[in-house]
Amino acid sequence: MLLVLLALLLGRGAAAQVSVNAYVDKTELGDAETLAYTLEIRGDLAGLGPVEAPDARGLALAHPSPVLQERLAVNGDERLTLRWLYRPQGVGKATVLGATVRVGGRAYRTDPITVEVVPQRLRGSPGAPRSAFQPTPVPPPQAASGELFVRAEPRTLRVVPGQQVVVDYVLYFEPHLRPQRSQVVGTWDAEGFWREELEVPVRDTYARPVTVGGRPYQAVTIRRLALFPTRTGRLELGPMTFDVDLVRSARRDDPSDLFGAFFSRFDEASVTAPPVTLTAEPLPPGAPPSFGGAVGRFALRAFTDLDVVTAGEPVHLTVEIEGEGNVPTLAPPAVEAPPGLDVFPPEEDRMIDRSEAPLSGVRRFTYTLAPRGGGTFEIPALAWSYYDPEAGAYRTLEAGPFTVEATGPAAVLAPESAGAGPSAPLGLIGEASWRRAGEGSATFPAWALGAALALPLLALLGLAALRRRADRRADRSPEALALRAHPEARRRLRAARAAGTGPAVHAAVERAVRDFLADRLGIAAHGLARPALLDALAGAGVTAGTRAGLADLLARCEQAQFAPAAPAADPKATTDEAARLLAAVDEEVRGPWSVVGSRC
Repeated sequence: MLLVLLALLLGRGAAAQVSVNAYVDKTELGDAETLAYTLEIRGDLAGLGPVEAPDARGLALAHPSPVLQERLAVNGDERLTLRWLYRPQGVGKATVLGATVRVGGRAYRTDPITVEVVPQRLRGSPGAPRSAFQPTPVPPPQAASGELFVRAEPRTLRVVPGQQVVVDYVLYFEPHLRPQRSQVVGTWDAEGFWREELEVPVRDTYARPVTVGGRPYQAVTIRRLALFPTRTGRLELGPMTFDVDLVRSARRDDPSDLFGAFFSRFDEASVTAPPVTLTAEPLPPGAPPSFGGAVGRFALRAFTDLDVVTAGEPVHLTVEIEGEGNVPTLAPPAVEAPPGLDVFPPEEDRMIDRSEAPLSGVRRFTYTLAPRGGGTFEIPALAWSYYDPEAGAYRTLEAGPFTVEATGPAAVLAPESAGAGPSAPLGLIGEASWRRAGEGSATFPAWALGAALALPLLALLGLAALRRRADRRADRSPEALALRAHPEARRRLRAARAAGTGPAVHAAVERAVRDFLADRLGIAAHGLARPALLDALAGAGVTAGTRAGLADLLARCEQAQFAPAAPAADPKATTDEAARLLAAVDEEVRGPWSVVGSRC
């Protein structure tokens, strides 16, 4: 007992280290909104002095006292959470100065935090429905659901297709319980959404006191998802089940008592979060031409790696779209190239940040531009649009224009024909004079021209066929092996016939037969003696006559390879007999990959 008490006292001394952290709920806010400033103090708080709201520049306290004040002890480590609200005093930069906290005669100070205050018209009216970027919390349950329960808490219930919805799965438990670990049971999917898994920050993994239906509970976030609706209408998040390992204290009146650990026991429980319904409304009309389905808040930047190149040398135009929203599915902006400058489809790359909610990241598109000749090429400004659900409006971003100088002779472009109009493609023949065959100068035969034009296409088709054949041969699934067994056996028997005479032919025939049976039946044909192999054939539905023929053929192959005096045999007759027997096996085998009617 003394050793245990000493360990507890030492553990409490190790927890005496104090840390103070501060953060805000947003770094940009409208001049009609409020800023939530949170201060977290952790460690041994026995000597904690009074904590005052920090001063601010450009901001004023909305209330003199904190809107949230939580104090929690977890494994000997105490945590105090305080939250104040500030109102902007104008547009521009605003700063919450560092907070000073004194614990045990020592002062701790946080760094200042600067935010940007913008006109409210740029962020929507304060009373408008908020999106995933300014979440509207779902009301807590009005009735308790026992000593332990879990539920899904989306940050908004009304969205548009493509809008991000952050969903927290929160575990509620009575104070005498201490959850240790939780994991999802089975698979889970939400029809009408695609999803991204988000990390749960450490600050959200600490239990926080709440009141549900008049009863005290602790709450902790155990999973966080970013969901994106793919269609309109009512969409349901299905139930999600968790297995929870926990410690149950027998002293319900004071579970934090020093001796509570001696009256505790480990337990397991299974809890299910009930389904939640969201409503996805259609996007408003009036989308600009450059809108491709992006929903959220984004920034656009673009740049070229070279400004002056030699004709034919590539130039790379990089476009980066950064922000919060459906980053993984963003569409690239259109690049309009002037005549004489070829533009190739972009290479795509993305970097996703799942450490905080909402999901954010960068989508990068790299276009390759190739000038056909010398000259100055002007690329018009890029336009790319997205829908801002917070403001309820479409936004269009622009980057550029860009100029590329190419040295060298200018490319010869065919002039437009008089009747073709401005839409006639460049480089095509604008005029032509028709003559009878044999008149004037010699002409290039039409069939030769057609053959020359067809050669690249035929080469591409041939490469595609070879690639497809290689892919088929690389497929080692049972289905693929069974379907390829008969063609592969014919090829091997042809090779065996060309092996000459004597033991080499019979060794090749035996190997071809056993390879066929292994692929066709999915058995280890090379590792089975003849009796076991015949039993496997019988189980697959091969008739007695075919089994007897195969047994005789394999016996003769073995005798020809290993007997002192190998019998004379015609290689063609041996391979023909093997082909006939394998064709019979292919027809008689019953199974999901039967190829009825095939012949060697």
